[in-house]
Amino acid sequence: MFPTWRKPAVFAVCVLVLGVAAAAWYVDAQTAAWVLAGGCLVAAFFRAVAPPKHVLTARSRAFDVAVLLFLGAAIALLAPWGNITVLG
Repeated sequence: MFPTWRKPAVFAVCVLVLGVAAAAWYVDAQTAAWVLAGGCLVAAFFRAVAPPKHVLTARSRAFDVAVLLFLGAAIALLAPWGNITVLG
């Protein structure tokens, strides 16, 4: 039906989303943020080395890798504050 659904990366993204949701539900938000950051960094690595027919692409390879690295690093830097409660 859609050629995008045939790429192996789609299955990996679905597993990542389920993993982040499970980590948030069963552990805590901080762990879910670490899982999401790790997933972004792994996706950046695979986008950098894998052929385009096996990964999800949005723009050029350099742009996709830069955005994924930035998001992974930003989420990893913010992850320690995932369990902060608001004083009220």
